Amino acid sequence: MENRFGHNADGDRSDWVRIEFKGLTKDQLECLSRAERELFKAGIVFDTGYDFEENRRDWELDWSLKGAVVKVRNKDEK
Repeated sequence: MENRFGHNADGDRSDWVRIEFKGLTKDQLECLSRAERELFKAGIVFDTGYDFEENRRDWELDWSLKGAVVKVRNKDEK
């Protein structure tokens, strides 16, 4: 998680999570792509991206997330 807070499309502050997958092998990247397709089939969609310079896949669980709810908690929270 790079940053806990972001802004939604309306400019309001909101919790969000960016998950970065770095240095994946070709096989790992294919497994991740399959997971994305399965989530999409289940009705869970969100922004994704790929940085070719850093060889990094990103999932952004923010205002774009549909079909699920994400709550950001510290490890000590219940």
